[in-house]
Amino acid sequence: MFVRCWGARGNIPTSGTQMQFHGGATPCLEIRTYDQSVIICDAGTGIRKLGWTLLKEQRLEYTLLLTHAHDDHLAGLPFFEPLYETNTRVTVFEHKELRDKLEKICDTREAQIFSPYSTRPVGAFIDWNPALELGHITKIGSAFVTSIPASHPGGCVGFKIADRGKTVVYLPDNEIGFDHGAHMDFAAYVRLCSGVDLLIHDAQYTCDEYLSCKGRGHSSWRQALELAIAAGVQQLGLFHHDSDRTDEQLFDIVETCKREAAQRSPRLLCFAMREGSELVLS
Repeated sequence: MFVRCWGARGNIPTSGTQMQFHGGATPCLEIRTYDQSVIICDAGTGIRKLGWTLLKEQRLEYTLLLTHAHDDHLAGLPFFEPLYETNTRVTVFEHKELRDKLEKICDTREAQIFSPYSTRPVGAFIDWNPALELGHITKIGSAFVTSIPASHPGGCVGFKIADRGKTVVYLPDNEIGFDHGAHMDFAAYVRLCSGVDLLIHDAQYTCDEYLSCKGRGHSSWRQALELAIAAGVQQLGLFHHDSDRTDEQLFDIVETCKREAAQRSPRLLCFAMREGSELVLS
């Protein structure tokens, strides 16, 4: 399984010399399965560059998994060039709160609500699918995808993607230990993530920041680390970085995370997901 990150920031895209290494685009993850199916997780601003890449490769079919309706996970959709090509097919699995918003984005009559760029008609065939039932397993190419309840205001899901013995869990917006109406307790997340190859988890806050931000729908890096250690995952990718977090601050967070992991779970590899990073699970 091949995993590439096209955007790892949360809340709002950012830029500047102090953010160049980790990038400023909002959430978008590309997964290529064993049979070379393309699965896209979220449509933040990072999906814009992914669209160019897919068209250059003449890839015509992909599946889009959307976690929730907040703009940082949808803002790139009007700029996803394959939407305007008549020979492409996009299969969409969306959270149940997303349908009306997505149809407006893809409807030329409504598109200017979101972006004047969207005045072009959508040419791609879009196969709208009902929201994945929590816990339900769907086959996408050679992979099996399970929808996971996440704790986040307004409703949110994550995804567990298993393919030929390798597994990725994607939980970009998940406040561990806080009940926003649809979530699992810590023990349930541990069971779900047990032994996975890669856990990509919300780590927006430092520990001190979380004390004043509790209830906003995001976890600290330490909460993500605690889950990774308890579940015995192999790799932890910190994700959904605060839009004001500089590269140096993220380097410091990762180093602290690594030191704690080395003491408690020496086989765990910790790092911050960044725009352009690639991982091969084989």
